[in-house]
Amino acid sequence: MSDGELLVLSREDPDAFAEIYGRHAEDVLRYFARHTLDPNAAAELTAETFAEAFASRHRYRERGSPGAAWVFGIARHQLSHYFRKGAVEASARERLGMHRVEVSAADYERIEELIDFERVGRAIAKAMSTLSEEQREVLTLRVIEGRSYQEVAQLLSCSEQTARARVSRGLRRLGRLLDAEPELEIGRQA
Repeated sequence: MSDGELLVLSREDPDAFAEIYGRHAEDVLRYFARHTLDPNAAAELTAETFAEAFASRHRYRERGSPGAAWVFGIARHQLSHYFRKGAVEASARERLGMHRVEVSAADYERIEELIDFERVGRAIAKAMSTLSEEQREVLTLRVIEGRSYQEVAQLLSCSEQTARARVSRGLRRLGRLLDAEPELEIGRQA
C-alpha cells in the first residue's frame, strides 16, 4: 500500500499508522538530527511529528503528493516552531497521553551516527562563512555559545524580541544554505 492509502486506512484502523512510522521514522529523525545537531531535540521532534501526524491523520487528503511529503510537512512545521521558540512542542503527545521521549545511550550514539558531524561540520562552516557578519555573530552567541536571548540582546544592544528575530532569520538562512548543500541530503526526503 502507498503511504497515502495507509494514512487513509489508519483513520479506521489506527494500527495501519505503524507502517507509516516504520517507513519514515529514521528519515525524519535524520532530518531533525542534521538540522538541530542535538540528539535529544531530534528524538523529541520526531516523536512530536508522528504524534501530530497520527492525531491529524483524518485531515490528510491525497492531492497528488505522497503521504511522506505530508509527514515531512509536519516535520518542517515542528522544526520551524523549535527554532522560533527554542523548545520542542509537546502538544500532540500530550493530547495523545504520550510521555516525554527518553533517549538511551545507545539511541544517542545512533542519532549521532545519523548526524555525521564531520561532514555536517564542514557544511556548516562553509554556510556560516557566507552569512552576514550580523548573522554569524547572533548565531555564534545563541547557538554555539548557548547564551540566552536576554544575554544576546544585551550584548547586541537591542531588545530581546529583536534578538529572537535575528536568530530566527539567521537560522532560516543557514537552513536554506544547508538544504542546498548536495553532500548533506538534508530535507530532500519531502
